[in-house]
Amino acid sequence: MQRTSLAAIAMAFAMPVQAQEAQSEGLAEIIVTAEKREENLQSVPVSVTAMTGEALTATGISNVEDLQFFVPGVSITNDSMAIINIRGIGTSAFGVATDPSTTVHYDGVYISRPTTSYQDLFDVERIEVLRGPQGVLFGRNSAGGTLNIISKMPTEDLTGALGLTVGNYEKRSLSGTISGPLGAGVRGRLTLLANQRDGIYRDIVSGRRYQNEDNLAGRLTLAIDASDRLEIVLRADASRDRETGARSVRPFYPQGFIDAGATIPANDKEAALDRLPRYDVDAWGVSSTMNWDGGPVTIRSITALRKSKVVQALDVDSTDLFLRDIEFFERSRSFTQEFQLLNNDADKLRWIVGAFYLNEKGNDEIRIIEPGRRLAIPENNTTNAFALFGQASYELIERLRLTGGLRYSYEKKDFAYRVLLNGNQVDAGQPRSSWTAWTPKIGIDYDVADDVMVYASATRGFKSGGFQLGDGRPFLPEYIWSYEVGLKSTLLDRRLRANVSAFYYDYTNLQVVEYNNGVASTTNAGKATIKGVEAELMARPFDRLTLTSTIAYLDARYDVYFDDAGASLKGKRLPNAPKWNITLGGEYKASLGGGMLTLRTDISWRDSVFFKPSNNPLFSGNATTLVNGRIAWQPASEAWEIALYGRNLTDERYVSYSTIGTDATGVSNPTLPLYIYGEPRQYGLQLRYFF
Repeated sequence: MQRTSLAAIAMAFAMPVQAQEAQSEGLAEIIVTAEKREENLQSVPVSVTAMTGEALTATGISNVEDLQFFVPGVSITNDSMAIINIRGIGTSAFGVATDPSTTVHYDGVYISRPTTSYQDLFDVERIEVLRGPQGVLFGRNSAGGTLNIISKMPTEDLTGALGLTVGNYEKRSLSGTISGPLGAGVRGRLTLLANQRDGIYRDIVSGRRYQNEDNLAGRLTLAIDASDRLEIVLRADASRDRETGARSVRPFYPQGFIDAGATIPANDKEAALDRLPRYDVDAWGVSSTMNWDGGPVTIRSITALRKSKVVQALDVDSTDLFLRDIEFFERSRSFTQEFQLLNNDADKLRWIVGAFYLNEKGNDEIRIIEPGRRLAIPENNTTNAFALFGQASYELIERLRLTGGLRYSYEKKDFAYRVLLNGNQVDAGQPRSSWTAWTPKIGIDYDVADDVMVYASATRGFKSGGFQLGDGRPFLPEYIWSYEVGLKSTLLDRRLRANVSAFYYDYTNLQVVEYNNGVASTTNAGKATIKGVEAELMARPFDRLTLTSTIAYLDARYDVYFDDAGASLKGKRLPNAPKWNITLGGEYKASLGGGMLTLRTDISWRDSVFFKPSNNPLFSGNATTLVNGRIAWQPASEAWEIALYGRNLTDERYVSYSTIGTDATGVSNPTLPLYIYGEPRQYGLQLRYFF
């Protein structure tokens, strides 16, 4: 009954919070770059959700994880890195010889390490979430989809902003931006952010706090008009995180822990650990984007260098007994180069061709520390990836367009590892492997009316193979064929926007991750079938009221997969793939005291979810309802804003991830889960000053 009523309400209201501010005469256009050129969202025959920076602020989204409650078909968990699942496709594998199944791009630059994707979002122009395999234009490992994060560009005039946030858990955040001209044909933008918060969990033995926030970040952008035809955009960003990371919690303690002398917390917001958790991430990058307008064509070059360093320490038994600790170290350096050639002002034919190259050098080491046993697995890997791609769309007859695209990908990994037990080398290897793939796309779209488009597409996605920790045997690439139909419409004199899509995936060789005594093991399942329906709606019944909603139904199941014990998991649901996800939102503006009062409420409901392929209920999360709210007032001059905000106002206690814990002897026990809970209720005051 709850599902039925929520679905009915959702369909009665409207699309996601992710739109730009609507104009008085109706809903404004949303501009996206989902096909690597600026276009109206409603004219792009792709499932894509776009959220502006102001929408992120209004809905309380401060990092990548928060997106899952407002974007249909997306599930994101924080296990000390961003585990992004789109329509049931994602992976929790880590290590420099493994890759994500869904990708993240910042300003067109591919982010190779998922350990650096979980960062604060600041000074963002918009986020685009492309659902489904992006096998042609984005290509590399985007079997599930991709997140495009676009930062704000420098302005022609001198502008700036200062922001201050204070809240519970001693939340304090300060940000500042200045933007404007630096000289003839040169504009600059600088943004700095400092964000801190006390920990959520209190150690009842030491008094320490865990799961805190402590981040410093900055971004500098220079836009240079080198000539009438050439624009050069130079970007540099850096971030420094010093946190304890997401803390795992035991839902219960067997008698063996009491007998062993463990201190038992009184509730699940207390802790007792023998090892101080640590999550240090340093990441920085520089990039250059050059656009040359050659009249009939544009040539674009995106060059980037990124480096990162990660240091983690975990008390994986989650007790103050010394049973098992894990330390993880990672360094990565990646260089990417992409060239694009696309036509301008096309009449019937639009096309883009390009080439992509990645060179990534990384090394990491995992250390599993137990009484009388110290296992260390250092490894390093060099990845060279190269691709050629092209896509074209041709108007066959008026209103009817045919699209075709193709990408060739080549991936090579040179891997080396050692296994050290108590300081003695017991295994080593230097394997290498390479993979190639052709990933085509074909689609058709038709304008039923001026503001109504229907489309259908078939796309192939590919994710390269790799190597797991301490094992010289490679696991295989995974492949997916996606079949999708959709509708995009703007109705009722632009007062209603309704976008609907339905999809069917044929997913083969999918990479599945399991953990055994702290070590990740990646294997290939034979086959899975994924199907679903998504709807995004937005309505503006009158000028000051905007109603939004999304609804997603997902059925993601294994067809052929046997676990380590040989048991068939046919019919089991894929991990991190909730069956239903529904959001409702409303924003109302009213004149008050010579200014504008804005009231916003968002409700998100997500179905229960499994975290293991076996669908063991011990490793699952219950259905979750989150309520966010914001009340803001701005004077008529719009020079400043004051707002009260609340996130998870009902203080919902929900599991965002689960894994296998240890027993009182330090041995992994599949009957003793560890939970990572989502963020509790948070509220506070925001002040923003604009100039």
